[in-house]
Amino acid sequence: MTTYTSDIYLSWDDVQTMCRELAGRIHDEAPHAFDKIVAVTRGGLFPAGILARELNIRHIDTISVASYDEQQRHEPKILKDCHPDYKEGALIVDDLADTGTTLRLLQNHFVAPKFATLFVKPLGAELVNWYGRQTLQETWVRFPWDTVRQYSAPLVRDQIL
Repeated sequence: MTTYTSDIYLSWDDVQTMCRELAGRIHDEAPHAFDKIVAVTRGGLFPAGILARELNIRHIDTISVASYDEQQRHEPKILKDCHPDYKEGALIVDDLADTGTTLRLLQNHFVAPKFATLFVKPLGAELVNWYGRQTLQETWVRFPWDTVRQYSAPLVRDQIL
């Protein structure tokens, strides 16, 4: 089990920028290779939508895989499958390739799958075809859909006399 020693907090703008850069690399390396996307829910929903827009892909489906309960990891299982037409030739999008267990499950579920993730960690890297950023295994990535903005008081406050 990984002990997390650091966090990366992302804004919506960070995600938008990463997805646009990722779409550019996918298009450069495999132009017109995909006409459909499968989003791995829940984390892959937002990146999949942005990538679909940037790559001009209109056909999107989802596959729901559960592998975390908040921060506790367990063996992944498919809760909801995608349509059979998406089992071959779709770009499969998730937010993060951590240990690779979710992608290994999906690798055996699809025909010659191609994976794109926003982040990749060393244990999941070999499975991902395109990714936005690499990070250490010990880093917890905090996506904007998992966090809320909150007011932070200034370090030094004005004193009214």
